[in-house]
Amino acid sequence: MSACTPTRYVVERPGLDCERAVRVARRTLVEMGYTITGMTQPKGGTSGFVTGTKRMPDGQTTKGSASIKCSGTGVEVRPIEDSVLSTFEFSRTFDYSFTSLVQRPDVETPRVESGIQVLVQVVDVYQARLDLGGEAVSGGNVLVRLTVRNGTDRTVAVDKERLTLVTADGTSAQALGGPALDAAFAAGPAGDRVRHELLGKLEVRPRTTSFRFLVYPPGLYREARIAVEDVETGESDGFVAAVQ
Repeated sequence: MSACTPTRYVVERPGLDCERAVRVARRTLVEMGYTITGMTQPKGGTSGFVTGTKRMPDGQTTKGSASIKCSGTGVEVRPIEDSVLSTFEFSRTFDYSFTSLVQRPDVETPRVESGIQVLVQVVDVYQARLDLGGEAVSGGNVLVRLTVRNGTDRTVAVDKERLTLVTADGTSAQALGGPALDAAFAAGPAGDRVRHELLGKLEVRPRTTSFRFLVYPPGLYREARIAVEDVETGESDGFVAAVQ
């Protein structure tokens, strides 16, 4: 049984697009440490929901949810407590985080002013529905978006073969290729788009940002190890980035 959310924690956003409200609600739960387990988009007068679970320090699992109700004038986003005896900590945090995130771009890009910055982000099935219009990979394989911001005056390059993902227990994996990659794609426009935007060898010109997709075998990846090459000199620098 869930506690009734106090009105002060219900987010009302006149003029906010319905689809964007779902995006921000999902991202809010992720920022709060939840793993998304369900997402239903609003249709007509029916509310949508985003749901996730989170393992607490005591080992117990808690559930976090939010409903999204859309109208012609805007949206109402209501955090849903997991317990009838709630202190409303979840609602308070959700309200604060949603209000902050809705003011930022849906897809964050590196913001470094100089040097090289790399973002490695897992695109789960729910994010794929929002960004790509559907499922892009199947069979438990992991879709990754790599974004490289080149804040230098030199062209740099990133090669698929020099980007390794590592799990929490230290197991490393290379991006899929060949028949294994072909078999990983889901049928449909989302899979087709990713297929055409895969990382092979990406050159990033000075003062620009570029992204590509990669597909990895099933796993819970925590860290990325990347070599970035100076195209002119051929020298490489190694980077370690958290997988988001």
